[in-house]
Amino acid sequence: MSRQSWQGALVSEERSFASASDASAIQAVTPSDIFSWEKPTEQLTQQSPRIPAENRWLALAGRVVDLKAELDGDLHIALKDATGDKPGIVIAEVPAKPQWCEIRKTVFGWTHTRFPLHIRSKRTLTLAEPPVVTVIGKAFFDINHAPKDGSNRRKYLPGYAVWEIHPVMRIDPARDSAAFTTC
Repeated sequence: MSRQSWQGALVSEERSFASASDASAIQAVTPSDIFSWEKPTEQLTQQSPRIPAENRWLALAGRVVDLKAELDGDLHIALKDATGDKPGIVIAEVPAKPQWCEIRKTVFGWTHTRFPLHIRSKRTLTLAEPPVVTVIGKAFFDINHAPKDGSNRRKYLPGYAVWEIHPVMRIDPARDSAAFTTC
């Protein structure tokens, strides 16, 4: 399974998420935690399958500081520590697939976006009020954004981690990220 096409295995991701409904199987993290992570020790290519670090379920709690709709329809949610006093922003990605419809409705509910939404290029969506949320999903080291040294700082956005949450399987309003219930 390639790093680009692993999304084709989303059915197994959903099954895996259902089995991870026990809060003890999900690690609570903040954007600054992920920003401090090292690059993977494995040498990754576009054809690399998910590495062990990418198979952990995470509950990432933070304030939404930016929201973009990509050309492919995916939503990129940028999160920073809710306190705002530590460095690091992490992207959480919501795919443009039917099984993410409810999550996408939640995300679009944070904006004043009018539909139908026509995207001809990457589009920044204006947030009505930046919410504090917990997104639950798996870590993913997006080598498309990594610098040549493979570090955890994006090439063109050094305040952003290369590690992301992809795909987002759930979004909860702010609360203790270690204590949540399943859908």
